[in-house]
Amino acid sequence: MDALTIEATEFTPQVSFDSETRIIEFDGVSRPENVLAFYNEIIDWITGYESELYKNKVLGGKKFEIKIIFKFSYFNSGSAKMIYTFLESLLRIKNMGYTVNIDWYYEDGDDQMHDDGEELSEAIDIPFTFLVNN
Repeated sequence: MDALTIEATEFTPQVSFDSETRIIEFDGVSRPENVLAFYNEIIDWITGYESELYKNKVLGGKKFEIKIIFKFSYFNSGSAKMIYTFLESLLRIKNMGYTVNIDWYYEDGDDQMHDDGEELSEAIDIPFTFLVNN
């Protein structure tokens, strides 16, 4: 599957998905003017990746770890809904038997970003590792 790379803008995060390294990363601010337009490409990519992993499972392929790194400095409520939709795909992938590890970075003292990560982790029922961004 082709990698997906989206460069950061003033309003959107850098996004990189690489099916070879199995690392998915979001980094920056997420407050796009049109949340659906920005996140649809991301949701489409993870849905396609989920389908590939399902085929791998059906064919008896090896299960492996997928690493997700969130380094948001800010995201708005519209982005939060799309992040949750993205996490739903990860939950389905986890339920197929793949290991899903999620690192949630936040700035030291940014209790709101830490709390936002905890809420998403609890809502999707996948534990996050919380790390202070240096």
